[in-house]
Amino acid sequence: MTQTDWTTLSLHLAAMLATALLLGAAARRLGIPAVVGEIAGGLLLGPTVLGRVAPEVFAWLFPPSGPVASARGAVARVGMLFFIVTIGLDISVAELRRSGRRSLLVGSVGTFVPLLLGFAMCYLFPDVIGVTAKDRFATALFMGSLLSLSANPVIARILMDMGLFRSDIGRTIMSATLVDDLVGWGLFAVILAEFAPRAAGGGSGSGLAVLGAAALFLVGIALAGRFVLPGLFSWARQHLPYPSGAISLVLALALVGAAGSEHLGLHSFLGAFVMGIALAGTAARFPEPFAVIGEFAYAAFTPVFFVSMAISADFLAGFDPWLVGLITAVAFLGKITGVYTGGRIAGMDHRQALAVGCGLNARGILGIVMAAAAFDAGLIDLRLFVACVLMCVITTMAAGPALGALVGPARGGAVA
Repeated sequence: MTQTDWTTLSLHLAAMLATALLLGAAARRLGIPAVVGEIAGGLLLGPTVLGRVAPEVFAWLFPPSGPVASARGAVARVGMLFFIVTIGLDISVAELRRSGRRSLLVGSVGTFVPLLLGFAMCYLFPDVIGVTAKDRFATALFMGSLLSLSANPVIARILMDMGLFRSDIGRTIMSATLVDDLVGWGLFAVILAEFAPRAAGGGSGSGLAVLGAAALFLVGIALAGRFVLPGLFSWARQHLPYPSGAISLVLALALVGAAGSEHLGLHSFLGAFVMGIALAGTAARFPEPFAVIGEFAYAAFTPVFFVSMAISADFLAGFDPWLVGLITAVAFLGKITGVYTGGRIAGMDHRQALAVGCGLNARGILGIVMAAAAFDAGLIDLRLFVACVLMCVITTMAAGPALGALVGPARGGAVA
């Protein structure tokens, strides 16, 4: 990079962070997630607004290609790897075992119903989705995996704000997200390896091979998390500066997990996510380094990622109200119906099962990350990308008010 490139990149990132900070704060004051404001910042700075109002300024400050654009993408992606590690920390396999049958039923039925509806949507409404017969199967698998997700970090924050995080409903919701995320990201990894144009020739080849590689990868990281990583962090606590040495160790492990999954044909975000799950027990013993990473990644890198995502796409050119309406309606119907059915089978009453469904309906950050990864890989076009991002924003904004109306802080204790 030249001196001019570095100057442009510095101004580029400063503008993104300042805009995200201001609009994220405005979103919080309105009672909606900060990510909505950050995406709005990207719309203002990107081709959607600035590119139309002042195209010369946009072309200078946010060049669509070249070293500055490449550097921005690298900063955003590496930063999100560190943030996604901290998301994995919220998922506890032990908690899922303790919750037992109830969480498994809620998570399983609440995952597979929206997955099937998302898949069927592409065959029932191919003209609205805008897919050809050749691409329909891959697009249907992607929509199923996206609609099966729940955004555990956003849901956790909603539950904490409402005083429900440690209630039975809160534990059921958070445990059920493990099933959602593992199924959604596992299926997405297969889709990327098998169907994404930019993944062709890389990774493990067939979808079956990817599933086998993914299983071995997950088991290997899980075993390391159980038997190796606690001792490694104990050693680091005694022999390295603390918490700085442990912070460096966490970041190195995140990058190793990301590199391994990318090499296997999986997405690098999946490797970082699984590494976070493996580190959950260690984080409970050594919370300081993980807290520092989480705060810095959330403050510095996630705004850059979400602003960058909106800068890279013209949302007005890609906006289709019929497509947005269809995907959003199927998202609400699939997740709430699936979770409600699973909850009723598990013995919850009507209100509790419906409340858990509304809580799990938020796709939030993880859904947006998956949509961005699919768009970057060439798996989906601009229309579908814009519709998926807007669906994630709408379901996230609706989750808190719906959960509060059905349960409220005073009624979140028992789940029969």
